[in-house]
Amino acid sequence: MIRYIDQALTLHTRPDDAPAEWRICVYGLAERDGRILLVDQIVKAGPTLSLPGGGVELEPEETILEGSVREVYEETGYRFEPDANSLMFLGDPFIKSPSGRHVHTILFLVRGTVSDDPDPAWERNAEEIVEVLWVDPASLNRSDIRRSHWSALARLGYVSDGR
Repeated sequence: MIRYIDQALTLHTRPDDAPAEWRICVYGLAERDGRILLVDQIVKAGPTLSLPGGGVELEPEETILEGSVREVYEETGYRFEPDANSLMFLGDPFIKSPSGRHVHTILFLVRGTVSDDPDPAWERNAEEIVEVLWVDPASLNRSDIRRSHWSALARLGYVSDGR
């Protein structure tokens, strides 16, 4: 039996009459002067810091790299240039969304660079993003950031998995 986890890290069993959905997600990792680009997101529970990113648009057919460019821009205003050779698989958790959907997510991360400054025409979605931040990874604790993002930063040597 597959258990779905919600934002409060509570496990749920998917009811037989609830459909399971698939979602492909990609997150962009940009570093500048020893700091990484993060967003402070509005979520119902759990850590609010996240690498910028989200779902890849399946229609029209968007590639994972194209999705990373769009998502980083939408959430931060920075133009993102992904390094295709850095694309890595983060995991495939089963999530129960705040709206009650049961989603099997496939998570990817890609490293890249961003423009010097955010696009002045960019407007922050105040219903989703509180703030865009450049953060020294040494200042992060495991409880500050989404679990899958902490794990990715640990795998890449930005944080110690022991904290």
